[in-house]
Amino acid sequence: MASVSRLGLGARGGLSSQASARISPRVVRVAPTCSFSTSAGLARSVRRANRAPARDEIRSPSAQIAQQKLNQKVTSNAINVIFPGTFVRPPWDQWPKDFSSRFAFFRTWVTVKAREAATKFAMVHSSRPRFFKRAALKTSNPLAILTAKSLHRSMMEALASGDKDTIRKVCASKLALPLQATIDNRPKDKLMAWELVEYTKTWFYPTVLSHKLSPIEKSKDAPIIEQVVVAISSKQRRYQYVLGADGERKKLAGTEKEMDIIENIVIGCVVDPHTWQRDEWRIVGSMKATDPNEWKEEERLVKMVEHSEAMKR
Repeated sequence: MASVSRLGLGARGGLSSQASARISPRVVRVAPTCSFSTSAGLARSVRRANRAPARDEIRSPSAQIAQQKLNQKVTSNAINVIFPGTFVRPPWDQWPKDFSSRFAFFRTWVTVKAREAATKFAMVHSSRPRFFKRAALKTSNPLAILTAKSLHRSMMEALASGDKDTIRKVCASKLALPLQATIDNRPKDKLMAWELVEYTKTWFYPTVLSHKLSPIEKSKDAPIIEQVVVAISSKQRRYQYVLGADGERKKLAGTEKEMDIIENIVIGCVVDPHTWQRDEWRIVGSMKATDPNEWKEEERLVKMVEHSEAMKR
């Protein structure tokens, strides 16, 4: 996340960037549990695999416990990875300048959003116990925004204060490890504070740029990963301080800085395919806006993943 390095708190890798957080073809082959389905047939398979169980198919308590353990294992592994093919719309002034390139990029964005919406609709529809019953799975952009803002603030405050327990609670494991190392490597006499001054550009931010759901594999009991990218614009302040004899903070002169930052926060959680209940949301990392030139390589990667999935069938 951009603000971590600017705060002077980042070390040994900082937060996940777009390039490092996404799945590489090698990772997909070595760790098939993280090879998410991205093919056009996902909607049909989700409806078949996650159809509500009949009365005689209700699971026993032992089966429910086994499912919970599986979800916990998935939480610590699968949500560490940002979905391949995640499109983060850049600000309009960063779009291609010439008309043909701008239109092609716009068409790509519309196509990706339509596919994303269709998959989400299929997931929600598959959570209906009966056709005319209300869906058990509900997706809410306002709730996702509130969750991302709360997790982001908790993480930044914990990183500044050295609260490793909170880091472990609000961050995915792959993100938490380098942040905890940052805290451990920081000089003990270096006390830092972080403050959220205000949210800025509230006409446009915060906003949801991507909202995806995908089962981790083609099986009825496979947990579903939900991942949301939320853009947050804010003014932040950081400074160093010492504790006085009375226990109050005293700012060190020349250490206070304010920053205006736009961050694309990626949060994720695990959804139980039977109860449609979500596990705790966690911060997966951050992403930079999609670059038109880099998107071509991203599309190539997605096609490789789809081909790999097709070969397994």
